[in-house]
Amino acid sequence: MKIVKIIASFFILMLIGIFISYGDTDNSGYDKLLETFNNTQADFKFYNIKANGLINYDITKNEIKDICIDIINDLGLEESDIKWGEKWDEKEKQVYIQSNTLDKSISIIGIKKSSNESYIIVDILDNKVYKDIVDIYTILEKSLYKYSNIVDISTCISGEFYKKLQFDKYDDILQEILYNMCAEEIDRVENENMISITAYSKLLEENYLEYLGNKINLNIGIRYSEDDDKTLIYIATPIIKLDY
Repeated sequence: MKIVKIIASFFILMLIGIFISYGDTDNSGYDKLLETFNNTQADFKFYNIKANGLINYDITKNEIKDICIDIINDLGLEESDIKWGEKWDEKEKQVYIQSNTLDKSISIIGIKKSSNESYIIVDILDNKVYKDIVDIYTILEKSLYKYSNIVDISTCISGEFYKKLQFDKYDDILQEILYNMCAEEIDRVENENMISITAYSKLLEENYLEYLGNKINLNIGIRYSEDDDKTLIYIATPIIKLDY
């Protein structure tokens, strides 16, 4: 009888483990990225997500529009919230939509380059709330994979310190970020007011690029802005796709 109970208990625990595994999302690396940003003590400035999906079949203009509407709906926007535009002639085939509020800007562009090469490009900029960035990333990824097998997404969080930091403080911040992200520095560019490093994080294994013969998936930039008298920080995966 005891053996039966032990076996039954084992299977119950195993089933619980299975359900927990299926309920987990694979966003632990991005959750850690947010935690790491919080640890810098910088004030949030904005986050930016840039994504594109390759479509390798002969897509029509109406099909591109339908994809754009689907993405807008997935992101929780209404069609009444957006503005449409298009250029569709022999030289250029492009459909674009824009949604702007006080805090968030979303643009989606569908570009047809040839009968077997088209792109859906999404750009999101939010300067109010950043803790939903993981949810937005997940929604956007699922939306694009409905139509494309090749999806590229870059995410960047920016913050600011309301003073000029000592230059040696830059490296302290960078080393703490690398430590928290389980990352190894690959390359560094610096001048008297700026440091930018590329690194590879074990927590972001799936999202990487090849650079100088190495994998990189983490890009950190710190610079002083004389115009604002602030020190700005950028943490991105896999790279910063903004002028900074």
